[in-house]
Amino acid sequence: MREYSEVFKHYYDMEDSLVIVNMKQNHFYLSSPLSQGKLMDVSPGRDDRVVFIWKKSKEMNELYHQWCQRKPVEIK
Repeated sequence: MREYSEVFKHYYDMEDSLVIVNMKQNHFYLSSPLSQGKLMDVSPGRDDRVVFIWKKSKEMNELYHQWCQRKPVEIK
């Protein structure tokens, strides 16, 4: 399903997206250079939460594995 980001003013496909509501996880992703160019949208969710929508990619898979292992982010 194709969605439009009012924040970034572009279309993206939900089938190619990851929806993350955990703010610590989103902060972890945003703090890494691996996530550059992967944030597709930010929108209000249920229960007063903010939803971050990321593009599926090998970089996001790597960040997810780092998140699960709680490895520190490598900032270059």
